[in-house]
Amino acid sequence: MSTNIQVPAHIAARVAARGGQKSAVQAALLSEGFSFPKISIRASRYRLVEDSVETVVGTTLDVVIVGSNPKVSKIWYSKAYDGAEAVRPDCFSYDGVTPDASVEKPFHSNCAACPNNVLGSKVTPNGQKSKICGDQRHLAVVPAADPTKVYGLTVTVSAMKGLREYIKDLSNYGLIPEEVITELGFDDQASFPKVTFKQKDPGGFVPEKAMAAIEDVCKSREVLTVTRQDTAPAGPRLAAPKTVHTLGPALTNPDEMNPEPAPAKVKAKAKDAPKPVEEDTSPKSTVSAMESKLHALFADS
Repeated sequence: MSTNIQVPAHIAARVAARGGQKSAVQAALLSEGFSFPKISIRASRYRLVEDSVETVVGTTLDVVIVGSNPKVSKIWYSKAYDGAEAVRPDCFSYDGVTPDASVEKPFHSNCAACPNNVLGSKVTPNGQKSKICGDQRHLAVVPAADPTKVYGLTVTVSAMKGLREYIKDLSNYGLIPEEVITELGFDDQASFPKVTFKQKDPGGFVPEKAMAAIEDVCKSREVLTVTRQDTAPAGPRLAAPKTVHTLGPALTNPDEMNPEPAPAKVKAKAKDAPKPVEEDTSPKSTVSAMESKLHALFADS
């Protein structure tokens, strides 16, 4: 387009009124890969990712779980991820029943009858029976570091048992996940990023003033999007984003085994990044900080 273009007055007024905001059509045409905020666990560090701007939080992350896909998702790559080129899953399913409509060449038309979905179709290096087609759970969470957004978190098969046990433990006390502050961590005995779940201690509960708003978030469209219950597109495995902000320890783990796709390469400005959070690392102070953020966020609730 010519740089000397003369914009009509009515268009110029619309441009000024938009203030740089994209239209739905523009956003759709410019989007690549994941079009929603997500949490990466690459190299055993929690990373808030949005528009390819990655903020490294650290080895723990406080969240409120606000949603989950009720189905176990499936994902299969015919080739190992080398960390360089973009690789789409060869076959995947968000409902664990049939391959997603976007899969060009499904390995099988029915997940239950697929030979890749049979326990023992794969044997891990330590001799354990596994499946070629991996199981996943897609969660929606509101993180303490950026409580204004709903983020997607993919829980791989290795961490699903721990997630179930955590939810059962809450149930033993009559609690549901959206009422408590959950501390995400990593299993330091695992050689790959394995997520752990526990209630933030002491007193890790969502403040009373925030409960109504959290309940509204649980019913929002954002939750359906990040848990892949609507028509969210499949995300390709792409190289890590160029813009990285660090809130926690520097990357030190060389044995990286990341089972989830990295975000797409999209040019993003630094102002789009989630704002850093500086807080006391003691348990009581961390919980107070989380509650303060939720109080501030939902002050008008």
